[in-house]
Amino acid sequence: MAKIMARSKGVTISVKVPINWESMTKRTRQRLRQTVGRDTRVIRAFLGIIEQYESDLLTGRKKKKILDGELDKLTITAIKVKPGNGQRINVPHDFKIRFPRLSQNELQECRQTSVALYESYLTLRDKKGWNASRPISINSSRRIPRWVFSQRFKLIENKTSVSRWWLDIRDALDSAPKKRFRHDRLSIPLKISPFHLNQIKKGEVKAVQLFTDRSRKWWVTFAVRVALEVTPEENLPVAILGIDLGIEKAACSTLLTPEKTRETRYFVQRDKVAIIKKYDRFVADLQREMFTRINNGLSNDRVSEKLRRMQSKRENVAREYDRVLVRQLLDYIFELSKEYTLYVAIGRLKNIRMRAKRGNYQGRRFRGMIHSWAFARITDSLKHGLAQCGWKVDGKDSRFRAVPEGWTSIMCWKCGSKGTRPKQNYFHCPSCGYSINADQNGSINIAARLLTLTKSLHSVRGLGLWTRAVVRRTTNRRARLKAQKKKPSSKGKSLLSKKESTSDSGESAAVHFVQSDLGRFSDGASKSDNDPAVVSTVETLAVAGSDAPVVKQEKEARTSGGIPSR
Repeated sequence: MAKIMARSKGVTISVKVPINWESMTKRTRQRLRQTVGRDTRVIRAFLGIIEQYESDLLTGRKKKKILDGELDKLTITAIKVKPGNGQRINVPHDFKIRFPRLSQNELQECRQTSVALYESYLTLRDKKGWNASRPISINSSRRIPRWVFSQRFKLIENKTSVSRWWLDIRDALDSAPKKRFRHDRLSIPLKISPFHLNQIKKGEVKAVQLFTDRSRKWWVTFAVRVALEVTPEENLPVAILGIDLGIEKAACSTLLTPEKTRETRYFVQRDKVAIIKKYDRFVADLQREMFTRINNGLSNDRVSEKLRRMQSKRENVAREYDRVLVRQLLDYIFELSKEYTLYVAIGRLKNIRMRAKRGNYQGRRFRGMIHSWAFARITDSLKHGLAQCGWKVDGKDSRFRAVPEGWTSIMCWKCGSKGTRPKQNYFHCPSCGYSINADQNGSINIAARLLTLTKSLHSVRGLGLWTRAVVRRTTNRRARLKAQKKKPSSKGKSLLSKKESTSDSGESAAVHFVQSDLGRFSDGASKSDNDPAVVSTVETLAVAGSDAPVVKQEKEARTSGGIPSR
C-alpha cells in the first residue's frame, strides 16, 4: 500500500527529558544558569518594547499579530542586508549594545519567543470572561525558556560513565563580544529513557527548550515534528463511537452502527478514585492545621510546604491516571478502526464548572468532585493522539469531535423522552419503560448527536436510531422532548430559547498557550505550527480545536432533539 508523506499533514509533539544535573561540572551549571537567565532578561526587554509600541506593531484584521519587521526596526541594527533593503545604522533601542553577550541567532530566537507570548496575551485579552495579565507585569522569579531551533543544537550519543546522551548547544557568552564566527559549545548530559527515544524517533526534532520547574529541577523539552502517513481509505462499514466521561467510571463508550448499538465498554479506575480521596483527606487535614496555626499567631511555613507537596502529589496522580485512560481509549479506537470507518464523539461539558460554584446549593462534596475532573485534558490528549495517527480532527466532517452533552444522560435514546435517574448509574424511561445504565444511555446519545452534526454520514441509511437521527436532521424539524408538556395557549411561550445560544460569561474552555511558531524556523515553507486556539478560533469554539462554532453546534443539537446545555 503506497504511503504519501506530506509535511503539511504533520503534527508537533513534545518530549520532556530531565537534565542529569548531578553529573554536570560546576562551570557547566554556571554557564547554563547564565545562558537561560540572560535569555529571560532579553525576552522581558522585548515584551517591554512591544507593550510600549503596541499600537504601531499590531497588524491583522483582529489586531492580534505583531509585525516582526517593525519590531526589528526598533531593536536590531542591520548592516549586511539583502538587495533592495536599506541598512539600519541606528535604532531607538539597540539590543546588540544592550546585550553584548548575545549572538545574532539567539537574539532572533528570543524575539520570536516574546512575540509568541504577547500574541497569546492578545488572544486571551479579547476572550469573553478572561482577565488576562500583561506578560511584562507578571512578577515571577521563574526563567522564561526560549526556543533553540534545529540549526543551533545537536543531540549526540556519547557512551560515557556520566551519560549516554548529550545535548550540544551554542555558548555565546564569551565568543559574541569577541565577534568570533565560531561560537563555543556547551554539552549538557541528559537522562533519556527508552520511552523518550521512541518518542523522539517518531519524527524530526525541530526545537528544544531548557527550563526549570517549580521545584527548580532542570528539564529539556524537545519539539518533534511527526510526519503523518496518509493511506487510501478502505471500504469498511461506518460506525460511531460515543464516549461519556465520568468520575466513578472513568469513561463509558458505545459503538453505534446503522443497524444497531454494537457493544459497550466501561473504563473503570477504582484505584484512582481511592487514591484521590486519600490525598483529599490529607490536604483537608493540612489546611485545617494551617488555618488553626494562623488564627493562633503561630508560624505555618512547614505546614504550607507540606500542603504544596501534597497538592502536587495529588495532581501527579490524576495526570498519570488520565494518561492511562487516554492510552486505553486510543488502543480501543485503533482496534475498532480495523473493522469500521470509525468516527469518535466525546461529550463537551459546557459550563460544568459554573454549576459547582458556591451558592448553587450543590454542596462542598459536589464542588470538590467537579473541580477535580480533568475532562478538558482527556479530550485534548485524545484528540492529539488521534492526530498523530493521521486522523482528521479539525474542520468539517472531522472524525473526532466534542459535541454538546446537554440532556444526553437524561433523555431516552430509544423514544426521546425525558427519563429519571433513581440512582446515579441507573436510567429509567417512564414513557416507554426502558431501563439502562445511565452512562451507556449518555454515550449512545453522544454518538447520535455526532451523527446529526456530520453531513457526510447523512447519506448512510440504516435501521433504528441511525435512521431516526438522519430523518430528523434532513427534514429540519425541531424535535420536542416528549416529557416537556406544552403550556396552555394563554402562556404563549415556547420552552426553547428564542435567542441564539452563545457562550456564557463563565464558560469553561480548554485554552492552549502557544510559545512559538515552529513553522517560521523550519527548513522550508509549510503550514504554521501555531496552536489553533491562538490563531482565530478561541473566540468562537467552546473547546480549543473543535470543528464547528458553538452557535452552529447548538443549533444542530436542538434540531436533533436536544437542547443546549446550561
